[in-house]
Amino acid sequence: MPDDAGASRSRRAPWVLVGLTIGLAALFVVAGRVPDHPGAFAGADRPGSGLEPASPRVGCSPDGAPVLRVLQLNIHFGVDRGGHLDLAALASVIRAQRPDLVSLNEVDQRTQRSQGLDEAEELERATGLRVVYGPNLPWEGGLFGNAILSRLPIVHSANHTLPVRSGLEPRGLLTVEVRVGRRTVSFSSVHLTDGDAGETSRILQAHAVVRLVEHAAYPSIVAGDLNAEPDELSVRILRQHLLDAQELGGSGDGATVPETSPGRRIDYVLYDDGFEVVPGSTQVLASSSDHRAVFTELALLPSRCGV
Repeated sequence: MPDDAGASRSRRAPWVLVGLTIGLAALFVVAGRVPDHPGAFAGADRPGSGLEPASPRVGCSPDGAPVLRVLQLNIHFGVDRGGHLDLAALASVIRAQRPDLVSLNEVDQRTQRSQGLDEAEELERATGLRVVYGPNLPWEGGLFGNAILSRLPIVHSANHTLPVRSGLEPRGLLTVEVRVGRRTVSFSSVHLTDGDAGETSRILQAHAVVRLVEHAAYPSIVAGDLNAEPDELSVRILRQHLLDAQELGGSGDGATVPETSPGRRIDYVLYDDGFEVVPGSTQVLASSSDHRAVFTELALLPSRCGV
């Protein structure tokens, strides 16, 4: 979804140069160059492209495995559908699900529109969960980005810059490593570029996320607002390497926007084969934001399951 109302886009000039600098540098590192059309990428959307969704590990069972309660929510910088800043309502949505890990997108830190509040810290206090913030761009005297809340001990965190075409907002993948008993798990929050003009950037970003996940040392979960529906190329790239909690553990179409009457599915919880979704656990939940929340339960499989 767009990060603000249409009238606010005219005020985005101060960070366009920031996006240009970050975007060009990331493109040279991740992709070398930006093709003129999305079909120029390896694995483009064409017959025989090989972008079939990943499959669960055969011979594994979640019986007796630790189960992580995961929540994904784009919080619309804390503003409810009536245009009022209401972090208490968001905290109530989060607490109700008793999550172990929460991915939050569109989180302000000390911006004018959010009355100078550090929204990540406010939600940390209101939920009792540990917080890590990953800023991606300067905005109205503060910062704007993703955040992660965790009930589990956090042992490491990193905010990875993602590639983006020049003139568009900088984007990032915020990752934490948390302890689950004697095991370590990687959990990431991501918000891909929005709109038709962002299609090429979303494809680049999907490839970058896949690279990061493939190099992760631990079982991995990626949650976020992908600004794309399941049949779009960027999502298909991700689902070639990651499993989809809605597809394997939910019912219905999983639509999350607009919140009042969802017709599009753009919010996801994805995971690698170190996990198995608890059947029937994936739900789309009402929220005070302009997105609905996605909740699921993921069982952490034994490290040598199936071996």
